[in-house]
Amino acid sequence: MSEDSGDMTGGGQQGKSSAAPVSPLEDDNLLSVILCRLPLVPSSLLRASVVCKPWRSLVSDPRFLRDFRAHHQKPPLLGFFSVDFFGNIEFTTMLGPSSDRIPTEHFSLRIGPTSRVLRSHHGRVLVLNQEGQHFLVWDPVTGELLNVAFPPGVDGKMMLVIDGGVVCAAIDQGHVHGACHSDPFRVVFIGEDRGQIFACAYSSETRAWGNLFSMTSPLPYFVTNSPKCPSTLVRNSICLLIFGERAVILEFDWGRGNLTHIDVPSDAYHFDTFIGGMCQFMVTPADSSGLSFILLSSFSVHVWKRVSDGGSNNATWMLGNTIELRKLLSLKPMMHLSIMGLDEDNYVIFKLTDSVVFTVNLESLQFKKLSTQLPFYPFSFHPFKSFYTPELINDSMCVHRLKA
Repeated sequence: MSEDSGDMTGGGQQGKSSAAPVSPLEDDNLLSVILCRLPLVPSSLLRASVVCKPWRSLVSDPRFLRDFRAHHQKPPLLGFFSVDFFGNIEFTTMLGPSSDRIPTEHFSLRIGPTSRVLRSHHGRVLVLNQEGQHFLVWDPVTGELLNVAFPPGVDGKMMLVIDGGVVCAAIDQGHVHGACHSDPFRVVFIGEDRGQIFACAYSSETRAWGNLFSMTSPLPYFVTNSPKCPSTLVRNSICLLIFGERAVILEFDWGRGNLTHIDVPSDAYHFDTFIGGMCQFMVTPADSSGLSFILLSSFSVHVWKRVSDGGSNNATWMLGNTIELRKLLSLKPMMHLSIMGLDEDNYVIFKLTDSVVFTVNLESLQFKKLSTQLPFYPFSFHPFKSFYTPELINDSMCVHRLKA
């Protein structure tokens, strides 16, 4: 009996002397890997931060936030910007639960009735003030607002800015767009003045505009109708549709310093149909650095792809798929469908008559119905994709936000 008791005691002492296994939640490296897989909604890291101080310290660490973005790769669609009749930029959230909804006043800006939003891209918003002859570059997450004057030698009273965009210019290996708050950016635009088309790009690194490119307009008279046929950023180019006796794509490649135009497919454009509002057009990126041209007529989307057989001068349009959205999205015959734009993952954004919004990938035919309806009155909406984590002020504030 005593021998058995001694063996048991010895075994117990031996067990006590060995190191106790570390809980996975106490291993910072393993915990970081686990928390990186939290969903891409604003409340995820906020909820994790109120568990305990070590968790709060971890999710506030810039290195963890960088790993979190790298794991997810693509920022979420937070919502849409629009401008009301009084010149106020309004934000409509697309996030479902109340704990994830971003307060509209957080993403709001007064720009005045003479200004308009051109584009939202890579977490920034570009605003044009034609009368004041300058652009505004706005970061809604940080609130930073920068004024960029028109290029020297450009008469803003004569030259009309047709459209433009703002893009992140970071070239770091592994850089993930969507949290580019401190990274350099470029502002690009296309304008028209007395039969000449102009284009230029601004660099925040040099705080200067590059060369001003120009060419004779391919159409003597044209309209842009940009709210219904929005421009598209394709890699280092901005592509803009103009319409007259024929439809033409204006393409400004600021990387190569090239301004040119491309005729749309000859069997896709009919002036009377376009003017009557019975169709919409859009240019989208295609595989192998090419372009696609899409036509929305009723509930049918026709897709042409630009195919090159050795050089851009020899490229031709080839009609590809025809997609019936009524069947794909289970739409009722009396509904009306319109194109709102293109997000940064090449999902085309469609809006129904009752302001219900869908995103559709025309390649994979994957689609998603968004959770919030949009206001009726604005002419255009601008999708906003960004990583966003509410500021972690203190534990009591975080708990209050989660309960609100």
